[in-house]
Amino acid sequence: MLKNQKYNPAQNFDGLFKILSSKRFLNKDGLGGDLPFFIHSFPVNKQSEIDLNIVSLKKRLQNEGIETLEVNLYELCINILKKENLFEQIISQEMKLPKQRLMRVLSGPLNIDSILIPEINSRLRNVSAKIIFITGIGAVFPFIRTHTIINNFQTLEKELPLVMFFPGTYNNQTLNLFDLLKDANDYRAHNLNEYKI
Repeated sequence: MLKNQKYNPAQNFDGLFKILSSKRFLNKDGLGGDLPFFIHSFPVNKQSEIDLNIVSLKKRLQNEGIETLEVNLYELCINILKKENLFEQIISQEMKLPKQRLMRVLSGPLNIDSILIPEINSRLRNVSAKIIFITGIGAVFPFIRTHTIINNFQTLEKELPLVMFFPGTYNNQTLNLFDLLKDANDYRAHNLNEYKI
């Protein structure tokens, strides 16, 4: 049985608020020298509820004086493609191109190292966030893989806790996107579903 099958968004996000607003979390206590990367996994069929709860969570944290920066990877990718005047062209070709070719076409303008991470860093410089939220992970698959996101975030701001909202399961080592696609990489991210204050 999957751990996420008994997932209750309202209860889980109430718990998340308590964790993310705690001094222990904000001070990055108990990480043993690890980077402050955290994963909150949830069942993919709860995605619309999760989106609403993220909005509410950000407001609750803001009321406590804790600013967050949400980076929705899907919206970020669309904005970059529009800025480069590529969005309409890719939409018109999407159905005609084989998937592998489309992925190659997108790998240039949506390169994680040279485009996405610098864009996120640029956004961070313009806000006084204490926590970064990464959302839209399921929507950018397979063009952007979770393990490449985690690996490349090591070049991002290392001082701020980074919370990824992941549609699937995470067992402290393996990410299972949509509970269908197992990623065999070993991750050094902390599991927020098991985090204790």
